[in-house]
Amino acid sequence: MVLKLLIVVTPDILWLGQKDAQQARLVERMVEDLDLPLRVRRGPTVRERDGLALSSRNAYLAGEERRQAVALWRGLSAARARLKSGERSAARIRAAVRRTWRAFPLVREDYVAVVDADRLEPVARVRGRVLIAVAARIGRARLIDNIEWGTR
Repeated sequence: MVLKLLIVVTPDILWLGQKDAQQARLVERMVEDLDLPLRVRRGPTVRERDGLALSSRNAYLAGEERRQAVALWRGLSAARARLKSGERSAARIRAAVRRTWRAFPLVREDYVAVVDADRLEPVARVRGRVLIAVAARIGRARLIDNIEWGTR
């Protein structure tokens, strides 16, 4: 569907959001592989004051669910802190996210992943640019978020 839209609209630049990093990377790869005449750019994730990524899915969160949804950002922040302190084990980085989430009993993990930012394949050790991506269910909502680490 994205390819069809790009062919019909023929944009010079396609802006995608970092919040949907996996989807953005797949579209970037498609544009590269098909040699489409456009540039793909990513806009940063827009966040609430407490760090929760803006999403239409947030409307499904009620009261305590909304308060606990900040767990995704706090988990990613814990991962970033571990990376800044020199940690390079993907298992330990994932564990840091999960430890943070334990304080939020309504958060049900779908996944916590540390992947190569270009290939989106899991890594055992952080080398180069990686994406730390998370997904969790809170009530009726399935929320996603991520951070990139390393140079682009």
